[in-house]
Amino acid sequence: MLYSPLLSFFRFLICVPWVLVVGLLQFLNLIFFKKHFFFFYKIFFNGLRKIFGIKINLSGFPERKNVLFISNHISYLDILVLGSLINAVFVAKSDIKKWPIINKLCLIGKTIFIERENTRLVGEQMRLIEKNMKEGINVILFPEGTSSDGSKVLKFKSSLFKLIDSEKLEDFRIQPISITYNKLDGLPLDKFFRPFLAWFGGMDLLSHAWKFLGLGISEVNVKFHDPKNFKFFSDRKHACRFSYEIISNQVKQDFRSLEIDNKIKLYEFKFL
Repeated sequence: MLYSPLLSFFRFLICVPWVLVVGLLQFLNLIFFKKHFFFFYKIFFNGLRKIFGIKINLSGFPERKNVLFISNHISYLDILVLGSLINAVFVAKSDIKKWPIINKLCLIGKTIFIERENTRLVGEQMRLIEKNMKEGINVILFPEGTSSDGSKVLKFKSSLFKLIDSEKLEDFRIQPISITYNKLDGLPLDKFFRPFLAWFGGMDLLSHAWKFLGLGISEVNVKFHDPKNFKFFSDRKHACRFSYEIISNQVKQDFRSLEIDNKIKLYEFKFL
């Protein structure tokens, strides 16, 4: 795996007009063709995913309507991956409202902004998400509240799972999604290379994205687990624990497979 600043520049040159043109089409679509909101939305994310060189290994099937998707969170790349696969809007932290350009894209993507640390606003934020879901819009939630290096799933925050208590959403389902970035340039992603894809801690977004653009093809495993109706859960903590265990167990399983792949590669290398 080699980093190429020339590849970074080349992909950037393709990325800018793509964002401007398809972003404009999505804006016009949002105004005039609201029923077909996700048409350019998915084209936009699929294009970015291909420009970024992300290959998806998909298992399971996403629900099409009346669903709250719950996923672990590793990187801004998760947005491109999930946005290219499902018709749903994202719930994001309010800090992103201050990010130039990205905040405009979030606006035309109907992103729902919340302040996770402000417990006084939980009720109001729940009503906002509920309003979108009642209007037939699926929602994607990252309950970890932040991203990680992907080696394990951080504890989920249960506050936003309070949605399952709403009588107006009793026909909705929760569908857990597990994401694992597993290869870069065909090589198993070990601990050393993981930060090239994962974005967490105090990493600078622009420098990280620029470096990523100069890398080869990355691969990500995305698994859609079986959905459960809101009525299945006794309370929000039950829903939170259920989602966490399913996603966490899958991530552990994926990393065990990665460790085996690494050992096989090392074994083969010894006999070259």
